[in-house]
Amino acid sequence: MNITEKGNRARYLFSFCAFHFLDDGFADSIYLLLPFIAAELHLSFSQVGLLKGVFSASMSLLQFPLSLLGEKAGEITVIVGGTFGLAGGFLLLSMAFTFPAILFSLILAKETNAGQHGLGSSALSRVFEESGRRAAMGTYNFSGDMGKVCLPFLVALMINLWGWREAVFTLSIGGFVAGAVLWILTRKQKPPSPLTLPQEKLPLKAPGWGIRDRKSFSALLTIGVIDISARMALLTFLPFLLLHKGIEASQVGFALTLLFAGGAVGKFACGVLAEWFGVIPMVVATEALTTAGILSLFWAPLAAVWILLPLVGVVLNGTSSVLYATVAEIISPAGRSRGYGLYYAITLGAGAISPILYGLLTDSLGLSFTIISTGLMALITIPLSRYLSKNTAT
Repeated sequence: MNITEKGNRARYLFSFCAFHFLDDGFADSIYLLLPFIAAELHLSFSQVGLLKGVFSASMSLLQFPLSLLGEKAGEITVIVGGTFGLAGGFLLLSMAFTFPAILFSLILAKETNAGQHGLGSSALSRVFEESGRRAAMGTYNFSGDMGKVCLPFLVALMINLWGWREAVFTLSIGGFVAGAVLWILTRKQKPPSPLTLPQEKLPLKAPGWGIRDRKSFSALLTIGVIDISARMALLTFLPFLLLHKGIEASQVGFALTLLFAGGAVGKFACGVLAEWFGVIPMVVATEALTTAGILSLFWAPLAAVWILLPLVGVVLNGTSSVLYATVAEIISPAGRSRGYGLYYAITLGAGAISPILYGLLTDSLGLSFTIISTGLMALITIPLSRYLSKNTAT
């Protein structure tokens, strides 16, 4: 690979990482906004779960259609348009004063940018087909988690200074500006050659959806569904657990920042560790530690919670980084746009339903039941991991 091609791939990686930074940063800001929205509108836990569930469902519903659109119009084009839609939805959120209006603004924000994860993952997996795919995917995932750390932290600061509406308004304007800058940088950028392997070394295209091993893909998909369901439920109701433990509302944002910071480290580190130890050992380790961490957050005293939050973040997000890169190993290169779209659509759909169901359970059985059952849910993935193929386990 010559220097020019390396530079082009680096610019391509930077572009997708920057869009991922914005998308995940905006998306996870919703977790620290929910307590303020709930207090202002006097919402029940069920309504809080509905807001988060609809927010995630909007992304899931259009995940696959936008992946197909990306195949026709180009990944960058769809992602740029989605970034402007995301910022527009948050702009409307800052001016919404009723539950339906807030619901609509969240739907707009995530529907328009629904294809970002699938298209970005697919494009990068092709660009780095020859070598460095896990490193590229790890960097891509790490950039998203850096967005989860930086943007919610800025929002928390702005909420303490001006209030949540002014903070969301400022965030949306920043999103428009950043999206415009990235559009200028990427509009003339041509995608590098996705495959540089000799033709005889290229993997054969699998029929249909390009899924080479349906058993492994089914196991991977099921683990992904359970993992994201537990994670989304915990993140939605963790702020309320922190408030219950005595953390002031103004400090909840900073507490979540610690969790997200640990998640950023986990996304990057677990992807690298999976190269050394294999997929199955990493899935077992991260999910077992996730259960231990969630239960520890529930029973630990307040002082210990601040120490536990980043540690829980590492394992809570670590599994997903391992799973994302593994999707590319099960699906042929030509089918990855729709393959990743299918994977994200199903897993994100499960992540959307989870907060709604747990919101209903919380209203009926209490917050304690929700946190404990969320922690125990992660254990279900451990016996399922044995069904991953030997090719993905090493």
